[in-house]
Amino acid sequence: MGKHKLRVLWRLAVCGTPALAPIFLLVPTARIGIGRHAPCGDRHCPRCLAAKSRQWLQKQTQSLLPIPYFHCVFTLPAELNSLVLANQRRLYPLLFECAAQSLLEFGRNRLQGDLGITAVLHTWGQKLDFHPHLHCIVTAGALSPDRKQWHSPKQRKFLFPLRALGALFRGKFLAGLAQMLDSAELHLPDSQLTIPASCARWFSLLYSKRWVLYAKRPFGGAQQVLRYLANYTHRVALSNRRIIAFDVQHQSVTFTYRDYRHGSQLKELTLSALEFIRRFSLHILPSGLVRIRHYGILGNNRRKRDIQAARAIFERRGRALELQPQSVPDKPMTCPLCQKPGFRLVAFTDAAGLLHLIGVGPLLCDSS
Repeated sequence: MGKHKLRVLWRLAVCGTPALAPIFLLVPTARIGIGRHAPCGDRHCPRCLAAKSRQWLQKQTQSLLPIPYFHCVFTLPAELNSLVLANQRRLYPLLFECAAQSLLEFGRNRLQGDLGITAVLHTWGQKLDFHPHLHCIVTAGALSPDRKQWHSPKQRKFLFPLRALGALFRGKFLAGLAQMLDSAELHLPDSQLTIPASCARWFSLLYSKRWVLYAKRPFGGAQQVLRYLANYTHRVALSNRRIIAFDVQHQSVTFTYRDYRHGSQLKELTLSALEFIRRFSLHILPSGLVRIRHYGILGNNRRKRDIQAARAIFERRGRALELQPQSVPDKPMTCPLCQKPGFRLVAFTDAAGLLHLIGVGPLLCDSS
């Protein structure tokens, strides 16, 4: 697996246990410190993602517009799976760039402006198999280059023709892949790709296939996008609630999945412990790889300026944005003694086990 994946699996296993350094919280009604086992904070941990999702979502609400949003899914063919697994640092960014540039190019040609795109990388299927794909939430319209007009699509059921968009995405990705292969930037798990004739046949097969590009019906407005993002962006390959049983004696794990080939029926799958860990490890991303990216008017270098310009256009049209922050509640932690919220971090332990107080004076510590 490598050191990185083993370290991630260890963090997930000890999350919220004494194996991690404790933190101390000050009770608001008394000078008593409550000791708690620290969370691992890893982005692959289903326990720690809930808080991160709320924090990220609150920031993203500042960029929502009073318009519908489309949901597009870009999927790589199964013939690329082994190559992607062996070159995640190189091919995941290529997937992001090709999908985003395909959408932006269609937006400039058909809407004469720049779209807003939020792209989220998922690598799993319902059975934890390797299935790399990109979810893109796209604005239903584009901002003109002079930032004075908003151009909406004429049709409401779809944004762009899917076949044409899929062909452009396929061409961009395979062109980038060919360039990487020519410059020997990739590790080749299949020795046949080192033979020019075999590599040419492989590329011909990929070009002849119709790549899967799926577009869901548009969201009704900003509030629906808000609810969708809260439940979707910060996901991992398997949440805790889907694990329904584990057998220590037979070393097996049972979890639920939806069979989309048979009407989305909810079924159960039992895997050996080794196979379960192997499948889960397929979806541990390399360190430093960003899995949520923004493009167009949502790009970090232009978001504030362009979103303000777009909102000014809609305000002149009488379309103000109304959000309900309570749709994504953040449950505060309460004191086990007085049942009141308002905890404050007052101390932590470092890697050497030393306790560091944060300017609160003496405390009576209860580590129960």
